[in-house]
Amino acid sequence: MDAEAAYVRQLFTEVLSSREALACDAVLLSGGLDTSIASETLKQQIGSQLKTGITVTIDPAHNKLANSSGLFTQQPQDIVYARQIAEKLRLDHHVLTPTLDELFFTGDRSTLELCVRVRQTFDGMELRNAVVIAHALKYAKSIGCHRVCTGDGADELFAGYSFMQGMSEEDLPKYTVNMVKTMTFCAVPLAKALGLEVWSPFLDPRIIEYATARGNRRDLKVGQFGDKAHGKLVLRRAFPEVVSAGRTKEPIECGCGTTVMPALAELVVSDGEFEDEAREALERFGVVVRDKERLVYFRLFRRVFLDGGGPDRIGADACPDCGFGLRDGTSFCSVCGLYPARPITK
Repeated sequence: MDAEAAYVRQLFTEVLSSREALACDAVLLSGGLDTSIASETLKQQIGSQLKTGITVTIDPAHNKLANSSGLFTQQPQDIVYARQIAEKLRLDHHVLTPTLDELFFTGDRSTLELCVRVRQTFDGMELRNAVVIAHALKYAKSIGCHRVCTGDGADELFAGYSFMQGMSEEDLPKYTVNMVKTMTFCAVPLAKALGLEVWSPFLDPRIIEYATARGNRRDLKVGQFGDKAHGKLVLRRAFPEVVSAGRTKEPIECGCGTTVMPALAELVVSDGEFEDEAREALERFGVVVRDKERLVYFRLFRRVFLDGGGPDRIGADACPDCGFGLRDGTSFCSVCGLYPARPITK
């Protein structure tokens, strides 16, 4: 192990020995590199206190319309890696297999509504991921968990995203520093709404400082590991023994299976419904609903917010599609998902 990887390993060991870490009794086990590092290192520190792993996966066999329509091209991969981690750590592994219908359409949509309400959004990219986290957290609450460990922050800090991996040696460090100022994660506010606590080692100030200072170099974050080029390189070198050390980054929606939602909404929502409701949204609320998946979420957003008040709209610095204010420092509208919602400046 090289010196930088050894330093990172020691730093994470210190973070995962903190009071916040020691209070964790469960982990949201996606099976990705981030939760693999967090859970395997945490287990070494607190032993039997970490008892529970929770994984959400969409089983194609239980989703007849999506499966029969050929929307699933492969079995979601989170469960494959999550099972290996749970077995290695001897966790009580709770595998949740909700159907897409239950999460998004005619079933108990309280989980989706919770995400819409807490995140104040009808953006598909946000909700395809958030609903998975919310479903897992609701279950954690139901079985008596109190503090749940997640892998939030690793992609943002260590170039886990493919678009970051393509940046130059000059641009990547600058982008990482700016990312720290604007990054948000759904797990913390969702957990708070449910009366739970969420903790991620990657969001510890010591890790953030490393990733934006000493460790803010492209050659530490992007490069060859095994037979492939990856992001989060220094993390892989620091923890080469973890189950998912060589796993390629997958967004939550891909790993668990909710990535088929845009295509499924095309099948479930008729053209007539979409045209009528999109027209009403524009005429009555001044909101552009761009596709059928967004319409599924907008129906809840409208009921929760627009029909009875809601997030304030502001003047000049507002999204041209939905009229809601944009967060400082970002060109992405967190409400409707429009990008770019303001001119991009370098």
